[in-house]
Formats: sequence, structure tokens, C-alpha cells
Amino acid sequence: MLEPKRTRIICSVSENCSNYELLRSMVEAGCNAFTINMAYIKNKGSLQILDKNRCQLEAEFKTKIPINLILRGQVIRVGQLQDPETLIEEGNIVYLTSDQHKVGNNQLIPIDSNEFLEKLNINDKLAIDYGHIILELLDIQMFDQVYEKIGIDKMCLLSGVKIYVCRCCKTGTLKSFKPISIFIENKAQKEEEQQEQVPMTEQDILDIDYACECNFDSITFSKVNTALDIIKVKERLEQKYPHVQVFARIAEKLKEEQLEEIITLADGCIIARSHISMTQPVEDVVKYQTQIISSCRKLFKPVFVSTYILESMSVQLKPSFADMGDISNIVKQYIDGILLSGEASFGKFPVLIVQTLNNICRKIEKKLLQELFDQPQQRDQYQVNFTGQPIATVIAKSCVEMAYILNAKAILMLTRRIQTTLKLSKLRASCKIISISDNQQICRCLNYINNVQSELVNGFANQEEIIQECISRLIDKKLLQPKDYIVVITGMVVQKKDWHINQMKVLEI
Repeated sequence: MLEPKRTRIICSVSENCSNYELLRSMVEAGCNAFTINMAYIKNKGSLQILDKNRCQLEAEFKTKIPINLILRGQVIRVGQLQDPETLIEEGNIVYLTSDQHKVGNNQLIPIDSNEFLEKLNINDKLAIDYGHIILELLDIQMFDQVYEKIGIDKMCLLSGVKIYVCRCCKTGTLKSFKPISIFIENKAQKEEEQQEQVPMTEQDILDIDYACECNFDSITFSKVNTALDIIKVKERLEQKYPHVQVFARIAEKLKEEQLEEIITLADGCIIARSHISMTQPVEDVVKYQTQIISSCRKLFKPVFVSTYILESMSVQLKPSFADMGDISNIVKQYIDGILLSGEASFGKFPVLIVQTLNNICRKIEKKLLQELFDQPQQRDQYQVNFTGQPIATVIAKSCVEMAYILNAKAILMLTRRIQTTLKLSKLRASCKIISISDNQQICRCLNYINNVQSELVNGFANQEEIIQECISRLIDKKLLQPKDYIVVITGMVVQKKDWHINQMKVLEI
């Protein structure tokens, strides 16, 4: 029996979300959830298509697949390019334009914001793809003056369009829809620019409403700077869509108190390593990543690592040793999931990438679990404090310890909330956590969490029957077999006394 993978794999999709066979192959290879970034979507109908395909996949694979929406925010991006990758070498002259009708190449690069280009000054430096490519603005000319140098027909662009002439200062590979920003080296100037940013654009608000209508399960604020950013999104959701989660995408190094406040308010965190690396040395990015993961564990919040995951496989069939080592390190930190971004949505081998990541995760997880059995003292590193909800935490801790002692194959619990399941996960249970709920959206969100599998039931009227039904499902899926032990957590409310009784028991299949 193959041990289920614990670390979630979240695949970014774009316009390819209409390709059911591609999505099916991704799920078969190990994908657990999908995310879609509005910055890459031209047709909003893609959201509805993705939800429809998700429902079909859930029926086929008998699982729940959550979908996350990443808001566009104020990020400015490169437009569509002719080739999947274009090399821009140091010293090359390139031309920027705001005309989005033109497909770009290694000389002419369309930018999706005329307002951004209009604000540029001569000698400004621009960072593309978080600093992979650095450009310096040399001159601003009219298209009529430079079209011959660009090597395109004069009729390709409207007469009177401005062209921004730049020199490449750092060689790099350019891809479609990558972010571009003014490269600011002065720290005080960066902080001033950050304060001027508007938390949510009007387009973001429209996107949130449409995503919720399409049954999306979580919304990710593209770049969180303060707790107010999270509050604004939650206020938008709380009346009509209370079960939709709000994730914080950490894209800059924040003060410790500020970070903790954001994590406390958010339902989960996504660590955008490429964004952070724009302002921090590489060694500090790794240290900061560890700090965020630790804070999320302490506060019982899901945490995901994104960008620079199997980047080498975007254009080749095998991962680099550096990529494999990186994945090994983040899986060892017991994150909830890994988010594949451009590797899955624009890479040449998306299914192979998912399959490779799935295999690496399984091998690392198996080794780590064996170490926790062989060296029980290692479990101490996953201990959590008992503040806030001490009873739930004590029950979760006792349940996890019992599962280790008995070598139980599953922990079953009935829930209408996610908190207790998160506690079981963060305490690093030795076996699969089966979280049973009668709410479909909660079931989907539970599948964001490390080592959790959700089961949807029709109400909690008879708990014993529900537990037996779920055990039968797990046997059918070959996750349980005769003589296996399972630990069960149930709750009961005594209405006349207004008591809540928690119960933990062990069953032998």
C-alpha cells in the first residue's frame, strides 16, 4: 500500500485551465489544489471553466480539490512574447512600449501599463522578473524615430506611440507576463513607495466577487504589507462568503510584530521567495523563510512556499541538484504545501514537474517519519504552546502521542471548523488525518493542510454511523486494512446543561 503524500502540491494554471486532460494528468501525478493569478488571465470565463473542471475531477478521483485566486494588485507586467523564452544579454538595446497589441521579442517588449512608463525618468533602472534582468532607461523617443532600428514594419504600431530605449545591465531570460518595477536601491525610498500603495484596486474587488461566484475556496492578497490589507479582503467576504479563506502572500521582509499580526489575521501564508529576494540577500531569504514557517506553526496557520521550485525543469526534463536540495530542505521544515507557479502554468513539462515533485516529497517524508519513530525526542521540535484553546490543544497532543504509541494508521475527527485539524497537523501526526465535515467548502480548504484528507458527509446526526461510513470509504481506497488501529475524536453538546464533551477513542478495524 503506497503511503499518501503529506505535503500538498498546488499548481498554478492560466488560460490552460480549459484543458481538462492536462488538469487530470496533473492531479494523477500528485497535484492537490489549483491556483490562478489574475495577472495572467485575459478572459474571466476561465474561472468558471476551472470550477467546472474541478467538480469533474473531484467526482473522478473521489477527493476534494480547493482552488485559490491570487489578486492582481498593483503589479506591472511584461506583455505577451513571441517565444516562451527570450535571452536578453548585457549591453543589448531593448525598446519598451505600452502597446499591448504587439507581441514582443528580444528587442521590443510590451508593458501592460502606460501610466508606469510615463512616470519613468532617464537613467532609471528597471527590474524584470524580480531582478533576473536589469534595464537602464537611456532615452524616450517616438515610434516613427526608431521603428527601423527595431526591425519591424512601420504599420505595426500607431504613429505617435512612445518608445522607451533601454540598455540591458544584467543578462537574463525573459518570459511572458513577468513583473517589472523600478529598481530602487535606497531603503528609505522603498519604504516611502510601499506606504503609497493602495491595498486593493477596484479590479481586485470585482475579481473577488466573481471568484466567489465561481466557488473559489481562497483569495490571496498579492502583496501584503500590513494587517489592514487582510482586514479589507475579509470585510468584503464575511457576509456572503464566510467560508472563503484569505491567504497573505509575504513578498517583502517585514518587522517581526508586523509579520505576526498579519499571520494571526490571515487563514494562511504564501512565501513569495522571488519577491523577497529583490530586497534581501539570498542567505537572508532562507533565514526569513524559516522565520515565517516557524511563526505559522506557532499560530496554527497553513504555510506554502512558492517560486523558484524546480525552475530548472521549465525547459529541461530533469531537475538540477540545487532544486532537489531546496525541496528537501523545505519539506523537512514541515510546510503545508509547495506552490508551483510559472513551472506549471507556462513550463514545457508541467505534468512531469508535478510527478517529480511528488516523488521527491514522498521520499523525504518517508525518511523523516521513520526518524520520528526511531528517535522520539525529535518530536519535541513540533511542540506548540497551550495558549488560546488549551483543551483542544491538549486533546490534539494526546491524540498524536497515542497514534505514535499504537502505530495507528489514521486519526478520524468530525469537524465544522479547521482549527483542531491544523493543531493535529502542526504536531506532526504519524498517520493520515481524516477530517470529516458536512460543509463542502470546509472539506476543500482542509485539503490545503499537510497530511490531511477530508471526507464530505450529509450532516452529523448519527456520529457512529458517519464514522463507520468513512472507515468503509478508507478501506475501499486501500488506506486501511483489517487489524489496523485508528484514533477517533468526536464531540457532543449537552444542550440542557450547555456542556461540550470531547471524546477520544481507539478502534481496531
